[in-house]
Amino acid sequence: MLRGRKLLKLLIMTATMTVVLFLIPDCPRNNRLPQASGPTMGTSWHLTLAEGNTETASKMVQSRLDTLEALFTNWRENSAVSRFNASRSTDWQAVPRELAEVMIFAQRLSKETHGAFDVTASPLIELWGFGVKKSTHAIPADDAIAAARARVGWQKVEVQLDPPMLRKAQADVEINVSGLVEGYAVDDLVKRLHDTGHPNFLLDVGGELYASGMKPDGSPWQVGVQQPDADKGVVTGAVPLQDKALSTSGTYQQFFEIDGKRYPHVLDARTGRPVTHSLVSVSVISNSCFEADSWTTTLLILGLKEGKETAARLGIDALFIEQAGAHPR
Repeated sequence: MLRGRKLLKLLIMTATMTVVLFLIPDCPRNNRLPQASGPTMGTSWHLTLAEGNTETASKMVQSRLDTLEALFTNWRENSAVSRFNASRSTDWQAVPRELAEVMIFAQRLSKETHGAFDVTASPLIELWGFGVKKSTHAIPADDAIAAARARVGWQKVEVQLDPPMLRKAQADVEINVSGLVEGYAVDDLVKRLHDTGHPNFLLDVGGELYASGMKPDGSPWQVGVQQPDADKGVVTGAVPLQDKALSTSGTYQQFFEIDGKRYPHVLDARTGRPVTHSLVSVSVISNSCFEADSWTTTLLILGLKEGKETAARLGIDALFIEQAGAHPR
């Protein structure tokens, strides 16, 4: 059964990262401003404007998110991702430009992490019961994991942008971009909101945040801080953000337990198994929500030691939180 959260402790941060544990956009200081929200990608979106009416902006946001969901989701048989997965052709296949852009960055993540993050890990996600198919969360047999891993490998998909196309090197390769697309959607919407005359706002898509400009009084946006083991909605502090994105990923968010051992939904494609390290949360602040979202997922897969080294090497502002009681560092 899926279980709750455990006590955490702060381990390390890099560069100018603000010390936070878990972030939600429902800070009381922002609640008096015009707001809108709606469903998307199995979660929800929230928009707070510093000025103006949210009606037009809300319609634009919902419409664009509906379009992106129809491209990226593995849950719809007619999405661009599902059509590519269902095809057994090894020829170049035309895809929406948005999917090609996501895949280009996904390939970069895979290369930087030597395959720990792998957008072709869909067979493993399904095997462990965290995908589209229903599961009782049983531990797969070793031969089943080996068979799934034989279909995984980021080098097995080629991508080009002009024109946008993908090509499989192996006919049964499948992709899953769910760990990247919420941040991509935020960046896409930030540009559209700017282009339609909204310079000051706070946008949240599935917990991926971007704070644009300032509030009406000229102060930065305040983002509520929640500790992972606290009840949802209990705000213990606030962090100021201005023209920055913030993303948090955690192993505590979804997992199952068998015989007292926890199996999180975060999979390492190099092993074909859920991660076993004590790192439970990574937060990243960046100019791009797409990059922040992508790197929180990736650094969480890598674990504390490898994640710290990668963040330092690439200049990523990242906060790592480990489960209390883990070995000292």
